[in-house]
Amino acid sequence: MSKEAAREEEKAWDNYWKRKETKIQAVIYRNIASFYRKFIIKRALNKIIEGEFQRGSKLLHAGSGSGQVDEDIIQKYDITALDISKEALKLYKLYNGNKAKLMHASIFDIPMKSSAFSGVYNLGVMEHFTKDEDIKILKELRRVLKQNGKIVLFWPPKFGISVIFLNSTHFILNRVLKRNIRLHPEEISLVKSKKQVNEILKKSGFKLTKFYFGPLDLFTHCIIVAEKL
Repeated sequence: MSKEAAREEEKAWDNYWKRKETKIQAVIYRNIASFYRKFIIKRALNKIIEGEFQRGSKLLHAGSGSGQVDEDIIQKYDITALDISKEALKLYKLYNGNKAKLMHASIFDIPMKSSAFSGVYNLGVMEHFTKDEDIKILKELRRVLKQNGKIVLFWPPKFGISVIFLNSTHFILNRVLKRNIRLHPEEISLVKSKKQVNEILKKSGFKLTKFYFGPLDLFTHCIIVAEKL
């Protein structure tokens, strides 16, 4: 990603996390998303992280957002929260205090030495980039992972509940009501199949070890675990 593109990306996510939008539809969406993160996604993340990593492991949340999902695991693991948005990191600190290290950086260029972490995870990040960009991101995540380290990705599929809800809502707001409202940044690389994910992981130097889509997070994400080769 070029410097100019990175600046545009940072600006877009800063605007998203500033939460200055006052239209009733956006306010309702933010509240629903916050509830979902705190009471559904967080539970799923807890189960996956605790099943894959020993307590006290050094983990990188690469694209941390507000960090509401980290509320529990931050008590048990050494978390570094990385995000391109300063506004997101402000919220992360608001919700979690000083329990994690905060890092303002791009996931394309992580300012850490190689083999620094036992694990890397993110939720709702990969779908915002092209396939080639996802491979670049994964290669950078691989670089900062220790040998036999793991990545955990919560990656929405085209057939996920949240995707169907958002697409339906945007259709009503913009096609029917002509409101020109975008509640969430574009999702251009949603999961289509396990085969697709496996191909991307192989090109990035990972071996797929778990692929789950089900009731744990109410059919919202494909939960992917992969080991560094």
